[in-house]
Amino acid sequence: MDLLIDTDPAMGTLGRDPEDSLAITLALASPELTVRAITCVQGNVPVRHSYANAAHLLTLLGRADVPVAAGHEQPLLATGRREQLRWLAESDDHERVIPAAQRPYAVPRAVEVILRAARQYDGLSIVALGPLTNIAAALVTDPALSDRLDEVTIMGGAFEVPGNITPTAEFNFFMDPEAAQIVLDSGLRPVLVGLDVCHQAHLTRQQLAGTEFTTPLGRFVRRSCEAWLPTGDDDGPHLYDSLAMAAAIRPELLTLEPAFVSIETAGRTTAGTSTAWLPGRPSAWSRPDSGHNAFVATAVDVAAFETMFSERVLAEF
Repeated sequence: MDLLIDTDPAMGTLGRDPEDSLAITLALASPELTVRAITCVQGNVPVRHSYANAAHLLTLLGRADVPVAAGHEQPLLATGRREQLRWLAESDDHERVIPAAQRPYAVPRAVEVILRAARQYDGLSIVALGPLTNIAAALVTDPALSDRLDEVTIMGGAFEVPGNITPTAEFNFFMDPEAAQIVLDSGLRPVLVGLDVCHQAHLTRQQLAGTEFTTPLGRFVRRSCEAWLPTGDDDGPHLYDSLAMAAAIRPELLTLEPAFVSIETAGRTTAGTSTAWLPGRPSAWSRPDSGHNAFVATAVDVAAFETMFSERVLAEF
């Protein structure tokens, strides 16, 4: 599978979720995939962080051959997204383990890289691990992109569970609600790996038992993520992005249900909320008169995912 990863990796920025980098590591350790490019977006951290973090990770893994491109630095409708911009400004002030990237960024930028890759690699797949700003901008630039892509897997949404950034919204969709809706309106019918399944996947102390952290990546993880790694008997941090990546590699890990999904863009307190009309639910009678526009993950084989993560990611430490 030819794959492009759109992501907002924070490993390298202290105090922000470093897990995108583990998902990238999983992709690069998976023989089923050929990673053609990584495009960086605002989200966990500003682009000047995510771009530098992605490039540094590739160097640690000996994969500087994979192109990295900087993408959109703000949500599509930034003037109306005060809380999202405040998050990015606060993230920009966090202590760095490595230097942030400096503007102007190298060209081509993310949207052009996405469009070029879709033309160059027949049946390109995308895994989107951050806000969907770059993907939506590419679709607006060239609506035919949706016909050129094969599979699109998105870490995003909270459907039958609470949100993780507001009471109802998942972080990636919250950071750019308009972008998420553009993607859902494009005809792509992506797989949405949301909090419903991601909150079942953890990095536990048992998984880390015996991990030496002696490789270049392992030492960097220890230095960058000490406070994030599990230390007690309780469940460790969620593996949101790694689960989405695993779903692209082995779709059978998830139970998927066709759904019509809509993103709240107008609500002052509900922006980014993802509503899914799933089959067999009491709310199904009110479903809009249209076909499904996504496949929502509603169950996961946690044991199989944990085995894959240990064999392909923790082995790199």
